[in-house]
Amino acid sequence: YKEVVRLACDMDPDQDQLGRHPHMGFWSYFEEQYSPGRWGFVPFLLLGLVGMYVAIRKRLEVGLPFLTLFLLCSLGLILYMNFADGTRYVAATNDAYLEVRNRDYFFTPAFVFFGIAIGMGVSAVIRYLKNRLAETNPGMQKAIVYAATILVLLPAVALSKNYHINDRSRNYIPYVYAKNILDSCPPDAILFTSGDNDTFPVWCVQEVYDYRKDVRVVNLSLLNTDWYVDQMKNRYNVPISLSDEQIIWYPFEMRSGVIANRPLKPFYDRPRKRQAYLAPSAWDGRVVKVQDMMVDEIVLENKWKYPICFSSLPYAESPLKLRDRAVLRGLVYQLERNPDGSFIDVDAGYDLYMNTYDFSGYANSEVYRDDNATGVFMAVGMSAVRITGEMLQQGDTARAVELLEKMINVYPEYWQLTLEFMELADAQGDTARSYDLAMRLRDTLEAFLASNPANLFYMQDLGLIKTEIGRRRNDPALIQEGLDLLWKAFNANSNSAYAYRKLVTALSQNGRYAERQRATLQFAKYKMNLNDPIVKALLGRQPAPGSPPPRGGN
Repeated sequence: YKEVVRLACDMDPDQDQLGRHPHMGFWSYFEEQYSPGRWGFVPFLLLGLVGMYVAIRKRLEVGLPFLTLFLLCSLGLILYMNFADGTRYVAATNDAYLEVRNRDYFFTPAFVFFGIAIGMGVSAVIRYLKNRLAETNPGMQKAIVYAATILVLLPAVALSKNYHINDRSRNYIPYVYAKNILDSCPPDAILFTSGDNDTFPVWCVQEVYDYRKDVRVVNLSLLNTDWYVDQMKNRYNVPISLSDEQIIWYPFEMRSGVIANRPLKPFYDRPRKRQAYLAPSAWDGRVVKVQDMMVDEIVLENKWKYPICFSSLPYAESPLKLRDRAVLRGLVYQLERNPDGSFIDVDAGYDLYMNTYDFSGYANSEVYRDDNATGVFMAVGMSAVRITGEMLQQGDTARAVELLEKMINVYPEYWQLTLEFMELADAQGDTARSYDLAMRLRDTLEAFLASNPANLFYMQDLGLIKTEIGRRRNDPALIQEGLDLLWKAFNANSNSAYAYRKLVTALSQNGRYAERQRATLQFAKYKMNLNDPIVKALLGRQPAPGSPPPRGGN
């Protein structure tokens, strides 16, 4: 535990902000705008610095404001935005201070200004060569100037580096993912979505493509705001009993003199049997969010009139015990009065996966996917694994095999589907088929990683399947190759529960206990991971007071 504390103290938030930290490090974004990064960025950096120097020296009234604008839009924004690096969290709400996706777009003005500076640097270099050669060898002046103009092709480097990343010409996944979510919902359903990633595509499919507009989408993140609650009630007819005076916030002065916001009138919070304002408040030792109160309110006011679905499990602390009524129906969880013990609607899920869902583009490794995109539609594979697992438990092997065969063809990158199939083949004594499935997954993941080399999910999963193939072959070299990939992915983002779980699993299977401990200490540098059950077991300690709950890994 002392080692964990020491490592945590060694973390430098300023270095995370300025350097190459996942989802937020400025320097990694800066160098990758114009080049392959690392040493490949040096010529671009030098040209940009030369351009700024020449601009300041030639015309101070232009160059100095230009430099100031660049610094404000880069260093200034870093200080102002103060992005979350995952080392801190809100103890009261257990919310981690962690950026959920890359924040490079905030620095677009800085990238534009420095791109102009690079152009000025190219012009300055050409002019310098021209003037210098005119003094020593006038005959070569024109030829050298023509040769130096090759520098104007430098944008081709940025184009080659970034074209694939920004190409959406064959990317149908957001459309079909949103369409599949809507098709999971019964007619006239109320669908609670978790955030931007599962909401915006659904809104697009509904509003732009005019598809399944009978489903009323309620975004949980926005449900924490008064204007959105008002909109849901008065424009979208979501069942809410609160009056406008109980919804709309107004400024008020607290006893401490601090000005805060809350509605004019309280409402009766039925699940908690209390009078409360529609604002974050303490109850039963935790802070209750507005979205939590509103989910319970909508469920109660609905009175089972409309189907209620969630794109992910309802929040665990609901006094209504919503998770005890949430049944997996394809890609969504639907509330039911009397669910059976499995909490999986196998027949509905099987029918949706086999006959309804569209998987266009999922199998195309040439379509760009970053970590965020891959993480979003992993739910497609997770739900399929749960459905097939339930089928196998019920002895319905034929349909389970049918679903697995389809899924590894239409969604071949998701490693757990293949692993499920391999385990089934092993249990049936068909080790040859199991090995063929493993090799097929390896080839698939190599193709996806080659097309998306920065995608850490593909790197982790390829490392995992290589260690498994190496174990089956008794090939230490292949096992090490897989472990190297797992370490590389983990070191790139050592706050990732996915990367940690996969690495620790592989290290444990191969008896690398010292490395496993090192990975655990590295993962535990982030306070939010101290309550992870694997971390607790390996470090032999109890959770720190006020530590957040563990995050799941798959």
